[in-house]
Amino acid sequence: MRKLFIIPFLLFTASLNAAVIIRGPFVEDAEPTSAVIRWTTDTPSPAWIEYGPEGKCSQLMAISSKKINHAITLHGLIANTKFCYKIYVMNNAGTGVQEAKTGTFRTLFTPERKIVNFLVIGNSADPKGLAMEMKKQMAQSMKDYPADFLIHTGDIGAGGGIVKSDDDFFLPYRTVLTDAPLFPVLGEEEYGENRSTKEGKGFLAANFKKVHSVPWSKGTPNYYSIDTANARIVFIDTNNMYGALQAPAIDNKSNQYAWLRDTLAKAGANKWKIVVMHHPVYSSGESEDRLSQVLAPLFEAQKVNLVIQGHQGAYERTKPIYKGAESKGGPIYITVGGSGKFFEESSYENPWSSKYYALPHFVYISIVDRKLSLRTYTHENKRIDALDIYL
Repeated sequence: MRKLFIIPFLLFTASLNAAVIIRGPFVEDAEPTSAVIRWTTDTPSPAWIEYGPEGKCSQLMAISSKKINHAITLHGLIANTKFCYKIYVMNNAGTGVQEAKTGTFRTLFTPERKIVNFLVIGNSADPKGLAMEMKKQMAQSMKDYPADFLIHTGDIGAGGGIVKSDDDFFLPYRTVLTDAPLFPVLGEEEYGENRSTKEGKGFLAANFKKVHSVPWSKGTPNYYSIDTANARIVFIDTNNMYGALQAPAIDNKSNQYAWLRDTLAKAGANKWKIVVMHHPVYSSGESEDRLSQVLAPLFEAQKVNLVIQGHQGAYERTKPIYKGAESKGGPIYITVGGSGKFFEESSYENPWSSKYYALPHFVYISIVDRKLSLRTYTHENKRIDALDIYL
């Protein structure tokens, strides 16, 4: 590890302007030996971070140059380890350093550990801004479930803009993000209101890419994967099939489909295979089914265990589905879309549907070796679903 070099405070006082952290800090792109810590200040400002293994938060230092959107990649970390950090900028009066913003995160686990816990939410977009108190209550409830990371199933903020993403997601879920790295998939909101026309070109880069970092792949940030403990979790982009012109194709002749097939095939034996996507393959909501003929056969052939979906304003869990019918040989699909204000009652009665709730919710998943436990809770921390499956 690098030695800590003490930077005299006087070096900063001449160049720093008054700055306040208005987004974050939060952690993304967590890997076994690296992670990205991001935060945003209200005015351009240098900043610095102290970090280290939990209990030694000031062991190392990294400096961020004068800017608004800060992202520092921490290299040389240790897998399976909890780290803590402190971020410093000037106080609002510009007279000194404000109180440090602190947080923690875990690096991803190596395969031999075989234990991992994570939270899932989705559809935090709230066009009318009516769900803030519910979200804060949900965030408080989520803190009862120690998570190694947080998955978001897309539609982070209404319209996909940075400011609305702050209002809809980063502010109400701030206490969760402080201690759990974020792994998002792209929903249609991330492509903006002009997603179906050529005017939407560049929107994703101007908004989502400015404030998010995800693991590298051939399709970053649209599709990527992570390996942690004995699980491979694959994140894909389904928006092209729902009218987002700038999104990558997902049909069975596309580059994304080939990457998805190969990524699942190379996961290895005795490993959980989980796919995360925005639009549902199977759902009892009113969304038109456009994905089952393309993706369901692939998931079945590659023996995917669990598919995590969003889009619908509801929670739904299916029975195992194989070739469109209930069967032990197929994946289980869950729809997680209840962290905003849009809630959708069931539109169809499907024999493969096991649970359906049109209310606020989050999901907590725990993997211990060959057992996956899924628990679903309302914003008031009331359990509404429980399932254990085995590899």
